[in-house]
Amino acid sequence: MDRNPKNQSTGQGGSSGTRPLSIEPPRTQSNVEILPNQPRQPRNLQGLLKFAMESTKAEDTTNQSKFLPIDEEKKRFLNNALSSMTVNVIEELQRDIKTLENVVNLRNEDDASEYEIILDRIADRVGSLDVANDFYKIGGFSILGICLNSPHNGIRWKVANLIAELTQNNPVCQEKILEAGFMPILLGMIDSDPSETAKVKALYAISCIARGPPIALKYMAINDGFSVLIRAMQSQVEKLQIKAAFLLSSLCRKDDVVKLTLVKMGLVEQAAGMLAMGNLLSETREQLLSLLNGMTDNNYFLALKECRRPELCLKQTLERHLKESKHDGSIEIEDLCKEILDKVFADQDVEQER
Repeated sequence: MDRNPKNQSTGQGGSSGTRPLSIEPPRTQSNVEILPNQPRQPRNLQGLLKFAMESTKAEDTTNQSKFLPIDEEKKRFLNNALSSMTVNVIEELQRDIKTLENVVNLRNEDDASEYEIILDRIADRVGSLDVANDFYKIGGFSILGICLNSPHNGIRWKVANLIAELTQNNPVCQEKILEAGFMPILLGMIDSDPSETAKVKALYAISCIARGPPIALKYMAINDGFSVLIRAMQSQVEKLQIKAAFLLSSLCRKDDVVKLTLVKMGLVEQAAGMLAMGNLLSETREQLLSLLNGMTDNNYFLALKECRRPELCLKQTLERHLKESKHDGSIEIEDLCKEILDKVFADQDVEQER
């Protein structure tokens, strides 16, 4: 039997005078709406995502959408799927914590890549405040000290990065990290870790902690943290220079006691000396100017007095940077130079004119 539709329609090879059969769709009542084919009901998380995408991709945003109430079966499925997602995250964190406990046994020549991958995975997860706090509750902080003291550079900088992710805008984890005594370890890394990346990540963690609760500033003072930041600002590592100057600028704006401490420690002189150098990166120069601007906020007299010391030659330095910024089109640097010159030296210029 020939199943080729072309032979039937052309009439070749036999009589085909009879009309071909046609199949008509069943008639429906006028008040019954035919719904489009619905996506297959999902059975796992991947299916849930596919279900959501297929359910919405055909929606015409130019017309009013027709929302149908979700039935109980689908509602139960979604609730169970969301619950299982939460449970799976906690279970995975617990497994990762258990594995990281073995870092203590790593020797210098051992491969640490497995542990570095785990630290990256946890850092991705704790971007959520709830997951970060859960990580603390299930004992996750127990592996932080182990990893910070690892002989492997990669483990040290990745756990410093993890601490930063845990504490960023998270008051609970900020306080717990301080209580656990990790601040002096991180400050020590900034000062003396052999890995530049570890230094930078440790400073990132300190930045996230120190800009948190007011008690963090007391921990900074007790552990000589401001001296560490000033040394970092003077280091040969450009990222350290930039990040340290930024953090010092933020802290002096936050607390007048900190500002007084920094003035007494000679920060104005240090910043002026660095600005006088001729090979500064644009970003470093901007952060140093921002630091001086913050130190002299609200016409803070002690900082103004320091800036006016003739031996610092700060006025000439600022005028040079102002001229260069106009030539380079650096609007931010130009504005900072003008603002500092106006605050620090405008009164002196008026007196000289008189």
